[in-house]
Amino acid sequence: MTPREAAIKRLQEDTCPLPAGEPFTVDFYRPEDGYGVARLVFSVYGDGYPIDTYYIPEQLSEENRAGRIRSVVARTGSGQVVCHEAFYRSSSPNPDMYEMGLGLTLPAYRGSLAFARCTNLLVSLIENGTIKAIYGEAVCNHTITQKMAGPVKFVETGLEVDLMPATAYTKEQASDGRVSCLLYFRIGQDQRRTLCLPDCYAEQLRFMMEGIGIDREHIQPASELLNDVSELEIEQFDGPGCCRCNINRPGKDLAQRLAALEQEICSRNHALLQCFVPLGTADAAASVAVLRSAGFFLGGFLPAWFGEDGLLMQKLYVEPGFDAIKLHSERAKAIMEMVRADWQRSKAL
Repeated sequence: MTPREAAIKRLQEDTCPLPAGEPFTVDFYRPEDGYGVARLVFSVYGDGYPIDTYYIPEQLSEENRAGRIRSVVARTGSGQVVCHEAFYRSSSPNPDMYEMGLGLTLPAYRGSLAFARCTNLLVSLIENGTIKAIYGEAVCNHTITQKMAGPVKFVETGLEVDLMPATAYTKEQASDGRVSCLLYFRIGQDQRRTLCLPDCYAEQLRFMMEGIGIDREHIQPASELLNDVSELEIEQFDGPGCCRCNINRPGKDLAQRLAALEQEICSRNHALLQCFVPLGTADAAASVAVLRSAGFFLGGFLPAWFGEDGLLMQKLYVEPGFDAIKLHSERAKAIMEMVRADWQRSKAL
């Protein structure tokens, strides 16, 4: 039995009632909160959440101790966890970039201020300079999380279409199909960097950059890829049926490398391939041209993703559920129309 299986078995056998109506306090994570967080995750996702760490208290405590995860919890007087949210190092190659997520609240506490208070304490880490940059992925099967973006100065910059499987939301019957996520960024400490905007997306990317508060030196695009060999960093998530590929250095073999990757993930029945393209060098436009010719479409702008900025390109192997996407802001709706239009272009290929 794997550590994940053992942890889930323990949670399945736990018959203690979940708290309801008890007063709570909000605080940074302590090791004794580990099992409470696991119980909270299990109550929301069942055994369907793809990351083992949040089911295994010892792992979560070690990640918090090392600073790779920064968790905040709302806990009752008896020590039970009723809400959790975290910054954590995720898919970005930039060690200063943390993802904000795992915002979960027990149903009995969703009318309280537990989630808002956890968010405010967590965001204090970027306001005091402890964390330099954060991004988040707000699910689009409801708009509750999206409504928290404005107060914490998050800016919408992209849309990940059909990122998560419906099975991740089966326990709460929250979705009938795959769930898209809206991308948000907040840059707390920035430095001037070079930026190459591909002509095909220049208008869309300028719109997505508005309000982030970054300073960039724009450079002219090169007509071809400059390196011979591509450097790719690949993460495959079999449960969600998603693969992520950071193109850390594009090369002249990029088309062949992507074709081989597509063949592999299609053999594993993945629904989505995401590619993250660096925009800090002159051959960014040439990289994007390779992806567009292979049927990829626009995802969004990623400030400081590689240290330098990045561009999300994505390719679906299922029919996208655009009509099921729920969005709160007019900016988010405008981004979705940009993404949808480029998906239609890619479909024509």
